[in-house]
Amino acid sequence: TDGGKKHDTSFIIKVFHLLMMCANSQEQHKYISGKCKTFLLISMGLLRDRRCGTYRFVSNVKLFHKTMTTLISKKELLLLSGREIAMICCEMNPLFHDDGANKNDVNGDVAIFNSCCSVVASLIANYPKQLYGCPSPLFSLLLSLLTHLLHANPKKGLSQKTLEYAKVCELLIPHKDIFKKHVVGLILCYIQVLNKGMNPTTKSRLMPSIYALLDMCSDFETRQINAMIDVPSKTLFAPVFQSYQKFYQYHGQA
Repeated sequence: TDGGKKHDTSFIIKVFHLLMMCANSQEQHKYISGKCKTFLLISMGLLRDRRCGTYRFVSNVKLFHKTMTTLISKKELLLLSGREIAMICCEMNPLFHDDGANKNDVNGDVAIFNSCCSVVASLIANYPKQLYGCPSPLFSLLLSLLTHLLHANPKKGLSQKTLEYAKVCELLIPHKDIFKKHVVGLILCYIQVLNKGMNPTTKSRLMPSIYALLDMCSDFETRQINAMIDVPSKTLFAPVFQSYQKFYQYHGQA
């Protein structure tokens, strides 16, 4: 507090993030480590208050992203459990359930989307084995992100968002033996929108992501997808799959 007045949550988190970045002694690490679980929960709370106005909310999401990626990378301060990782994914998911909430703030919309993709990418890079134990929250979030892209205005930040989503999808490829069965739902979602009529720009921008998801599928998942779609959908999806077979080659982590 300052003169009896409470500082707001974002200010406190900014100070804690600064402490995490500056800590360089064993004593400092020990003290900060004891506070990390508390600040993990406080940081997730930044995503829940949608009444603070668009500008403030976007700033809160950016701060959440900065704090989370730091916490995720600094394992010497905090080792996240599978439960905590699931909570992080679950807290981000509702950001994409309020369709059109940021449609008039293109930069804010892009910032929120890219911030969440960056947090997911950091989790995959640093905690893949913990994610093996909680794939449902991860792929529920990935489905929300994909659905957002499929219904987004192609002229308003789609290029930046699809680029970040493709990076996340490529990071999953080394773990395809674990995650391949969960990819089916994402591809079926794409095919459903493709069947209803997809904007050509959206289709083009999403190709790298869809190629990466297809690369995770074994013959079993490919046959499963084929069995679950109707003839018109097969006709529309066939060129996409053939294009993947002809052009896509995984070159390593994004």
